Amino acid sequence: MAKNFDKINDSQDDDIKEPEHKDKPVYIKVSDETRNLIDKYKEKGTTISDLVKNAIKCYDDFNNISPEINAIINKYKKEDQSTMDFIEFAIKYYGDLRALDRELWIRARDEMKMMLIGKTTFNQLIAAAEAPEDAISKPWRKNVAIDLILWYNNSKPLKTLSMQDIICTVQKMWVVANYFHTIDVKKESEDTYHLLFRHRQNKRYGIYWLGYFTELFTSEEMPFKCEVEGQAFDESVSMSIKIAYKKE
Repeated sequence: MAKNFDKINDSQDDDIKEPEHKDKPVYIKVSDETRNLIDKYKEKGTTISDLVKNAIKCYDDFNNISPEINAIINKYKKEDQSTMDFIEFAIKYYGDLRALDRELWIRARDEMKMMLIGKTTFNQLIAAAEAPEDAISKPWRKNVAIDLILWYNNSKPLKTLSMQDIICTVQKMWVVANYFHTIDVKKESEDTYHLLFRHRQNKRYGIYWLGYFTELFTSEEMPFKCEVEGQAFDESVSMSIKIAYKKE
């Protein structure tokens, strides 16, 4: 009977096996090329453990590229070109293309006086151009300057922006858009700023923008109560902005 009991215990021991430890060392013989790569990164302070972990992660990421991207790689990669060489070429090509787009925009802005213009502003300018000489106040009240100011300042709440933030945004974005070739800003005192907008249009163009920015800086939505004075000339607009108080 005892002998039979021993056999039962032996059978149970065979069924219950210790799980394989996940920290069990992995040994593998590598080529001289791979050994040289390992030594290269070891000299930079990378441990073999981290190197293996990162290599496997990179390998897994690479093998999980979507079928669409794989198809594009296979379609355009040359027969004698490695996948990594093709990816490097594609990234460089993308970077060069973006740089070319930027260069093209700068050239068009400087040489052809092109403007970066949104749909709302475009429609307002068309309406202002078609309106009688004394009927351009409506586009002033429908400007999108605040939207642009919020966008440029990473969507921070308007009430958290300083007057310096708002004026610097106007100075930057309205030159980038080529509405003005320069905007000079002078802080005359703690609460007073003077802005000089320079353009290459005509006095009516200046009158439009004088009204536009007067409407902006006196808007109820602005975090400051301001007093604005200005004058439009043939190729410039002069404005003084005085902060009366910060709104609660």
